[in-house]
Amino acid sequence: MNSAVFIFFDRQGLINMKYYFAPMEGITLYPLRNVHHEIFGGIDKYYTPFLTAHHNMHFKKREKRDVMPEFIKGFEDYGNEIVPQIMSNRVDTFVWAAKEMWNLGYNEVNLNLGCPAATVTNSHKGSGLLTDTEYLDSMLDGIFEDLGNKSISIKTRLGFSDESEADRLMEIYAKYPISELTIHARVREDFYKGEPRIDAFKRAVEVYRNAGGKADIVYNGDINSIDDLKKIESFDSIGSSISCTSVMIGRGLLSNPALARQLQGGKPLEAGELREYLKRLYEEYSLFIPEDRNVIFKMLEHWAFLHVHFKDNEKYLKAIRKSRSKGEYMAAVNNIFASCEFI
Repeated sequence: MNSAVFIFFDRQGLINMKYYFAPMEGITLYPLRNVHHEIFGGIDKYYTPFLTAHHNMHFKKREKRDVMPEFIKGFEDYGNEIVPQIMSNRVDTFVWAAKEMWNLGYNEVNLNLGCPAATVTNSHKGSGLLTDTEYLDSMLDGIFEDLGNKSISIKTRLGFSDESEADRLMEIYAKYPISELTIHARVREDFYKGEPRIDAFKRAVEVYRNAGGKADIVYNGDINSIDDLKKIESFDSIGSSISCTSVMIGRGLLSNPALARQLQGGKPLEAGELREYLKRLYEEYSLFIPEDRNVIFKMLEHWAFLHVHFKDNEKYLKAIRKSRSKGEYMAAVNNIFASCEFI
């Protein structure tokens, strides 16, 4: 403990920090990434929802579509800001998937060791791999033996059922040339509930550094405001410039698309730009989702987060949810903007 000190971020630290948009299955697809990048920006990296590397070396069509450069506007300019996340529990499938992504022009891939969904963990994937550290160690050994000169990052949790599991996990991660290590400050059995385990996060970073780990550290877990960010203390080894200078934000950005801009000293979310954001999302989804009602169902996934900006919104939100045609939906959206105080 004496080898390190934790310091709070000052205002300049908030501005200089890197901000990553976390992957969320079915939501942070290329339409959202395209539109968010154009309207709000402020994001250093967008992570794709995970692509499952199947044993017969193929991706599902819808997953592959999400990372194809032709669907990503300005890929040649901001493609290096997009990180495909891979779900795998085998060396051969991960290596194959990573090479597929690099062949498409991506610079980095991310190994998902954090997903808590039972359908994933029961298949010994995502955070399910955290229960078998011996196998995890051997898997990483095989991956980096084959791909050691490539940029491979990891997204993990502090453990599966107990934060004490983090010590062994950090010792394993420290053995390999990981480009970045994102730590969600919860264990799998927390899912997304309860307060993030900040003290356990700090201890995990310290164990990782003391074990010789050199990857940049990324914090993940309930960043919804500047006050939330200030609760997270930077890790700074004495005599070293290594520090935790990046955060990954998921639900916070879905609720407030301007959050990264705001955290960097910019203006808060405005009603007009949120309206444009929603309009553009609808247009993008309409290009590949058949029938109005299916596009509306997709938009409702966004309204589940964005409704918080409209005071006393119950009856207006209900009208949006009941919409079955584009005309009904647009009228309901116009009504909520016209009738509710924007907060």
